[in-house]
Amino acid sequence: MQCRLFSGLLALIIVALPPPLPAQPAMRTNEKGETIIVFPDGTTQVFSEFSGTTDTPAGAAQQEKYPVADIRIEPLEGGIPITEEDLRRIAERKSQIARDAAQIAQDRAEEANRQRLRLEEEYRKALRRNTKASEVEQLASRLESARQAEEEAQREARIALMEANRTESITRRGTYVEDYLKGQELKKQQAKQYENMQLTAGASFENLLLDDNFSPFTSTDNVILNPPVPECRVAYEGKDSRGRYRRDLQKQLLFTHTDDRMRPVLNGQEYLTCEGYFTQLGGYRYLTLEFTFAYPNAREAYGFIEKGSYLMVKLLNGQFITLFSGKMDKGAYDTETGLLSYLVHYPIDQGQINILKNSEVDSVIVSWSSGYEEYEVYQLGFFINQIRCLE
Repeated sequence: MQCRLFSGLLALIIVALPPPLPAQPAMRTNEKGETIIVFPDGTTQVFSEFSGTTDTPAGAAQQEKYPVADIRIEPLEGGIPITEEDLRRIAERKSQIARDAAQIAQDRAEEANRQRLRLEEEYRKALRRNTKASEVEQLASRLESARQAEEEAQREARIALMEANRTESITRRGTYVEDYLKGQELKKQQAKQYENMQLTAGASFENLLLDDNFSPFTSTDNVILNPPVPECRVAYEGKDSRGRYRRDLQKQLLFTHTDDRMRPVLNGQEYLTCEGYFTQLGGYRYLTLEFTFAYPNAREAYGFIEKGSYLMVKLLNGQFITLFSGKMDKGAYDTETGLLSYLVHYPIDQGQINILKNSEVDSVIVSWSSGYEEYEVYQLGFFINQIRCLE
């Protein structure tokens, strides 16, 4: 009787137990040392592809990003899609830069306040000591300048704080897509205004009555039409440690950039400077760019350059060349100079070189881990000159 009762209870327990859990994916390491996911059916997937981490081969980064479903967001020129994640990161970067600018502005306002208080104390002491009138007048003039400087610094601090609050609000409320679309629409309207200005200027110039022998810039027109060819300079030429022939050209300035939020508080310094040069190593060619920030906290805003991240070069003839970085660079801070630098190498093939050497450059788009940023290039002949020297 007890045996039958025990068997009945055991059967009830077995029936009541939940069904066995299905097999779960497992983490393993393949022969290449990569972390992979092994699924129950035996298929595998590299973990970096599954998780979206950055250790991907050149070009793969773009395959892992998908455009936002909202069709109103147009891709960048050259066909690179813009994702919602891109816009979020860009909004966070703008917010960080705005906070940095607000902090610098606040520090300057506090320093201006301390300077004004110090001069006020000196001025009162001078009056009590019956100092010479000329010295008192000089102190009064310095004090007035300090008061004006303090007012200007406080005004800049208020504006910077308002901008920081605005950008932080965009990030917090998640309205970065709408903010981006407004910015794109504003650019289109500005472009239309500039087109009208160009047409008006062209029509006005054609109506000028000039003598048949009129020749402006008679002493310099040949230089303007046929500028002298820049001198080719080589930084290194010889064999590297592995016995391969190597030739590095002298680096040249490509562009400078200062975010509008930082310009009022940098005292004329450029926030970002980019220099570059070409290298021939054996049968391969590379474009090396060095990005240098004058503000060390820029790393918090920009992050790093991922392996396989793109560099898009927009030419004046309307063509686009897209290069991909060969390795990751997280930036190096120099404690002596106070500069933050990124050194990035972009492999380049002969077809891309043939296009770059036949047209001047208009702008470049750099893909940071915090999203892309476009920079206007002032050294229009950078690629033409570098490639000519390389060849």
